[in-house]
Amino acid sequence: MDIYIAFGSNQALGRRTSRRVLCEAAGTLETRGVRLVARSSLWQSPAWPDPADPAYVNAVAQVETHLTPTQLLWCLHEVEEQFGRVRSQRNAPRTLDLDIVDFGGLVAEGGEGPVLPHPRAHQRAFVLLPLQEIAPGWKHPVTGNAISRLIDALPPGDIHATTQLGPFVRGG
Repeated sequence: MDIYIAFGSNQALGRRTSRRVLCEAAGTLETRGVRLVARSSLWQSPAWPDPADPAYVNAVAQVETHLTPTQLLWCLHEVEEQFGRVRSQRNAPRTLDLDIVDFGGLVAEGGEGPVLPHPRAHQRAFVLLPLQEIAPGWKHPVTGNAISRLIDALPPGDIHATTQLGPFVRGG
């Protein structure tokens, strides 16, 4: 089953940069039964809605886990909290953001568990460009659109503003 998680950070955690936070968070997930089997590069994208906020560092990983979608969501929230994530206001800067992009093609409306696939991932260059690196054949579970078609539909400015930084490796 193909499960994809998006990683993002635009706030340092103490002396740890956003890049290091993402790499350490990946290691923490592996200690919680979420094995990363493929990792995109790290990418940088402007903060939204306020581009004056620090830029984001983003990545996507394909994972394997025995967890259900709801258990995985809880696990991601626990790791976010461990890395200093405070849920204050929507789209506020954050030390760590972990989202389930796709859980084996499942479609779910939310309720007690996650909304699947992620409801806005198909509109975000900072998710689609890293996802295309590790899953060039991925198709949106609801629309059936190929990732290349989804990327082609993005505003060109979003694509050009999202730049590759380097490898997403253990230890950062």
